[in-house]
Amino acid sequence: MFLRDYSMLRNLVNNKIFKIISVICLIFMMSGLSLFYYNKCNLYILHINALALFLNTFFISLIFSVLFGITKDTFKSILILSIINTIYLIGNQIKIVYTDEPFVISDLLYLSASSEILNIISDTGINTLKIVIKPSICLILISGFLVFLSYIVKIKITSNKSRILLITSPIIILLFLNLRIEVTRNFILKNIFRIDSRRDYAAMTSNKKYFSKYGLLSGLYAQQLETRIIKPEEYNGKNISKIVSKQNNLNVEKTLGKPNIIVLFSESYFDISVVDEIKFNKQITKNIHKLRDEGISFKMISPSYGGISANVEFEFLTGASLMYFNNGYVPYMQLYTDDSYYNRPSIINELKNNGYKTKIVAYTSDKLFRCGNFYNYLKVDSKEYNVWVSDEHRKGQYVSDEYVVDNIINEFNNKEKDQKLFYMTLTMQSHMPYLKDKYDKYDIKIEESVLPKEMNDTMLSYAQGVYDTDLQLKRLYNYIKTLKEPTIIVFYGDHLPYLKTESGENIIDKLKYFNTDDFDLNMFRKYNTESLILANFEIKEKDTKYLGPDLLSAYVLNRMDIKLSDYYKWLYTTKDILPASNLYVSVDKNGKVYNTNKLSGNMKKMYDLRRSVQYKYFIAKLKCTL
Repeated sequence: MFLRDYSMLRNLVNNKIFKIISVICLIFMMSGLSLFYYNKCNLYILHINALALFLNTFFISLIFSVLFGITKDTFKSILILSIINTIYLIGNQIKIVYTDEPFVISDLLYLSASSEILNIISDTGINTLKIVIKPSICLILISGFLVFLSYIVKIKITSNKSRILLITSPIIILLFLNLRIEVTRNFILKNIFRIDSRRDYAAMTSNKKYFSKYGLLSGLYAQQLETRIIKPEEYNGKNISKIVSKQNNLNVEKTLGKPNIIVLFSESYFDISVVDEIKFNKQITKNIHKLRDEGISFKMISPSYGGISANVEFEFLTGASLMYFNNGYVPYMQLYTDDSYYNRPSIINELKNNGYKTKIVAYTSDKLFRCGNFYNYLKVDSKEYNVWVSDEHRKGQYVSDEYVVDNIINEFNNKEKDQKLFYMTLTMQSHMPYLKDKYDKYDIKIEESVLPKEMNDTMLSYAQGVYDTDLQLKRLYNYIKTLKEPTIIVFYGDHLPYLKTESGENIIDKLKYFNTDDFDLNMFRKYNTESLILANFEIKEKDTKYLGPDLLSAYVLNRMDIKLSDYYKWLYTTKDILPASNLYVSVDKNGKVYNTNKLSGNMKKMYDLRRSVQYKYFIAKLKCTL
């Protein structure tokens, strides 16, 4: 009886149809496994969109087909596919730990700065492994079991014609799906990924949520489609030129004159005093609170949260807005790729046309975000990349804010008299990770807190960085007041910090300030940073306003007594209608918050007009004249 049953089982396993069905099932299970692991090995996959699971399986099947055609063996194909899938998923999970975002294809562009990125994350490597080790072991065991099953039901192919068909057919399909045919692109996005119905935050605010809904590979594909920049339907280049040129006689009070300009781009700064759950023995941002009364302060909406500082810098330097690019897009790396970008608008161009020398000092390498290449397109006169500085100039893992200010002071002490200078510097001290042992000594301590110890340690580490930023801004302000030449400081925070504990908990998710009953307000606060303009002469405007980093440079330039291009004059006129926006949230001049995807009236008209203007000046492959 046993021998007969065994013989029947063996015959079944050797049956060709059974093998084909089994291989199909294995591919389907591998697709489901990727979603299961992606969602931290919980049963969220039971709620996944069925179409997403099908699409994910479809793309895995295309890859399997190519491998099958090459190896001639289903077992070898599934083995290779499993190895690739396992490495991708584990790497993906590691990235999520650090950034709360999965891999996108454009992340390959970071490979040129891999050593610097590894240096940034090195301090938390062991903790990251602890977080991903259990689901990874589970992934490897299940993948191994699927590979074992594939060995039992393996199929071999010998026909060269069949092999060629297996290899070429998926490649043709993938090429077709990625052709820049707008009709095809729009059909796929509207009918498969329902882009028109995603007018809420849930499917917009992170690629992690996006991929959870649509699957890893199909989500990756959809994200690529959405990243493509297309000409706005209402775009008319000649009309845009007329609209922009009408501002030629714009009358703005020149309250700033023609000063030297110091731009202090502050890493991960936000006013931590708004957090109620924790109290320190000192006021962390005491000086900045006082300086608001001496200068001009703005509440800003950053295009970034937790990272991608280059996008904030891009907005300030060019006046362009990231709200017209897909989540995860980095113009430094993906837009500025040919010589036509030497002539695009920038604050550098405007100032050089008015006799300014320009200098940018970074404490990262020129390879990170390919910023060196971008600065070359802007024709910055002088660039410094102080990546490796001695320990005496570091505080924590990175160069200290004190050293940054020392360098600014040294530059201005040795500046050629009457030579106007634009000096922009990017700080690093407050960069993540925020570990308790980041600093050998703390100038502050926690007096009260309702947070657990691990969160307190993280908050203390972050707060020390903000405390030092506050002290050094005051020191720099005191210094410029000793200068005879008119000089201004433009200080602004690039984005809120990614406040994760060593065990991977995001503290922002636990703070009342960011988790009210008003979802629009929550989004605004998550992206709300600050800008402060200070001068060694009297500034008339004192009231607090709302202004994004994309309009901050236009504000400064239009208040200066210099010649300006029509582009920057026109940008200035938009500040009272759509003063601060990003991909998700916008605010009007009175501080009312809106979902950017649901703007109406004059704000929607301005949103559409700015998109067309941006397309003309930054996307269209035409020589841009200022």
